[in-house]
Amino acid sequence: MNKKSILIVVVLSVIVIGVGLFFWNSQRQEIYAQTREKVEPIYEYSGKLTSEELKSYSEFAKSMAQVDPKEAKKFALPKRESLKLEAHSMSLYHQNPELFLIQQDSFPTDTDIKPLQRNCGIRALIAKTKLADFPESTRSKLFQYLEELNKRLVTNSVESATVKVKENQDGNSSKFPNFVFGVESHQVNGESQPIFQENGSVKMPEEHKRGVLNITDVYGNEYTVDLDSNEDVTMTEDTNELYTEIDQLFDNLSDAEFQRLSELSKTDLDSEIDKLISSE
Repeated sequence: MNKKSILIVVVLSVIVIGVGLFFWNSQRQEIYAQTREKVEPIYEYSGKLTSEELKSYSEFAKSMAQVDPKEAKKFALPKRESLKLEAHSMSLYHQNPELFLIQQDSFPTDTDIKPLQRNCGIRALIAKTKLADFPESTRSKLFQYLEELNKRLVTNSVESATVKVKENQDGNSSKFPNFVFGVESHQVNGESQPIFQENGSVKMPEEHKRGVLNITDVYGNEYTVDLDSNEDVTMTEDTNELYTEIDQLFDNLSDAEFQRLSELSKTDLDSEIDKLISSE
């Protein structure tokens, strides 16, 4: 093949690739447009919602939840738009925990929604931090704090649920809730089981054992609690104080505050972030 032929092949290849990219980009833009149309109604809801808005948003969320997960993957958004959507939706659930109760079909009736609410606040702040025009070092510092805050929330959620089970002395005392925020898996080992007699009657062992509760959280931490011991389950930190810290951080880091912080010099920004974190 001579130089002229090689040049023609190269030019044609570039044209083919260019045309392919054009159609791929056009198709992607069309998908983006479809996705924007589907999710745009969520931005009509913000702040503390009225009872009518709560009902309306719940119906919108249920309609979105009916989309097949396999189909949902096709409806992507550019990264920044996706983060904006996450920040907005998580903020709604933090500010309106009633949405968890309205959408109770998604959670068992015994679910404690308070840690879920705070997790949404943390997730909203993580998304906003990714969107903020901060230096990478400042961003990493805030990420680290938010992640540590979420780890504390998980530990507190697991411990709180364990305390309730330990203190419950009725017939279902060894039953752990079906869903607890932060729990990856749980099981009770060594619990006394009913003895079925030949005559069909049921007999419980003379010394009933509640067993040992083993829990693994989403970070891989393991918890072991002997439900028959007299030893109390100790809390690492006060639940109300932790919730207050998360709520205050969420309120302090409003959209307007993120904008104000992004306009500061790096030195002033780092000082503000350090002050914010240390005050929580």
